[in-house]
Amino acid sequence: MAGYISDKASNMKKGIILAGVLFGCCLWTMAQQKIELQAHKPYHTEVRLCDYHKTYNDFLLNLPLTFSITGNNILIIMVGNDTILNYEQSVWMFSEEISFADFAKKNRNVKALKPFEKQNKTLSPILLSYKYLKLHRPFDDGYEVVKKNAKPIFFEIVNPQPNKPLTLSLQFYVAKPSNNPAYLFIAKCKPVEIEIVIR
Repeated sequence: MAGYISDKASNMKKGIILAGVLFGCCLWTMAQQKIELQAHKPYHTEVRLCDYHKTYNDFLLNLPLTFSITGNNILIIMVGNDTILNYEQSVWMFSEEISFADFAKKNRNVKALKPFEKQNKTLSPILLSYKYLKLHRPFDDGYEVVKKNAKPIFFEIVNPQPNKPLTLSLQFYVAKPSNNPAYLFIAKCKPVEIEIVIR
């Protein structure tokens, strides 16, 4: 009898673990968007930015993205549009890794909430996945900010292969408006995963 109960508890534990893994896979799949691109035909979508250090549902804002591809294998992403982002927040992107301390020294108009600074000693570049893609050119001053007007990011497709999916993993940061300094960093976003098929 004791062995039967032990086996039943063991099977229940395995079932709970399996359910957790499947739920995690579902969340990952939901987080990844799949889009098809054709030359000179822009594709518009919106992605949900959520706080990396908090629960999946800790929503920050919706970020508009417009994708297009040129004939010379340059992928262009327009980040934002012509409207102010939620709560007048700003979205930040970096072209290379930099420590937050160094970034704040160079930019006196930025600071961070203490939890942000504690959890984010370094700021990651916009492109986390480098396979088949690279940033075409660095941002001016190493960063780009989106508040109201859309900003373009240019990626070069290395060794392009038609119909072979490209996976982008994009890292964004969110700051809120502040009187002094002008920007207060509040969150590192969960990476935005996008799979692109070029037809």
